[in-house]
Amino acid sequence: MNLDIYHRILAGEALTFVLSPRALWSLSGPDAERYLNGQITNDMAKLTDGQSCYAAVCTAKGRMEGDVFIALHDSRFYLDAENELHESLGARLEKYLIADDAVFEDIVGLWSLSHVFGAQAPEIEAGFIIPRSRYGVPGHDVWVPSCGAAVVGERVPAEVVETLRLEHGIPLWGKELTVNTLPPEAGPHLLESISYTKGCYVGQETIARLKSVGHVNRTLVFLRSDSSAFPEPATKLTQEGHDAGSVTSTGFSPQLERGIALGYVSRTLAVEGTVLEAGDLKLTVTAPLLSKGS
Repeated sequence: MNLDIYHRILAGEALTFVLSPRALWSLSGPDAERYLNGQITNDMAKLTDGQSCYAAVCTAKGRMEGDVFIALHDSRFYLDAENELHESLGARLEKYLIADDAVFEDIVGLWSLSHVFGAQAPEIEAGFIIPRSRYGVPGHDVWVPSCGAAVVGERVPAEVVETLRLEHGIPLWGKELTVNTLPPEAGPHLLESISYTKGCYVGQETIARLKSVGHVNRTLVFLRSDSSAFPEPATKLTQEGHDAGSVTSTGFSPQLERGIALGYVSRTLAVEGTVLEAGDLKLTVTAPLLSKGS
């Protein structure tokens, strides 16, 4: 990993991670907010122009069909998700748009998206900027109306972004998040994406019932190794020889100087200080690094 760029990001330097190619859509029209509120876990009524939020998109049974970032700019919603969700999530988000006065558009090829690290908003010639600590440190999402993404400063390698993601316990589609995931079990970032006070949305009944019951059967946790070593993804977690869960993502944290991992464990073990085994390694359930910024 490029430690120089990693430390420059932590120091607040403006450096760019190009997110595109990525699934990109827009939703506009008089019924756009109401329609979107009926499809996602977060509350669009709380979003003001120039802000963004994170949300899950679920089936009627509360299982995830994808996760999405949503920005509001000039009365239009701009959505982005992992590129592998382009076809499936796009179809799902448009599925119930029948009699609504709203237009859902696939804008891949028309817009590009990049993320510029740093607390100060970068200057661009066209497009718009949304403050977002997407990877746990201050930064801005930069939307540009072209097929070429905006780049400010040097480009950030993907492995640096992956390290930041892991250090801050941020789940990723295809690793921590799949079609079998219930949002309430996927850690604090997904819990923050759920509104329990807005109106109905697809999957709301199941998610509300989980809250009323008071628990899920498993929980995503941050794990800190007792050394610089870390297990391979999919490694089984045990405690005193009993199955405890499994690892989903792993790496090394320069800030903690330890191996780190994300993984799902039984809810009774999702307590800070719990020590688990992953092969010959000991991993302790602990809090991830605190996210900073918007």
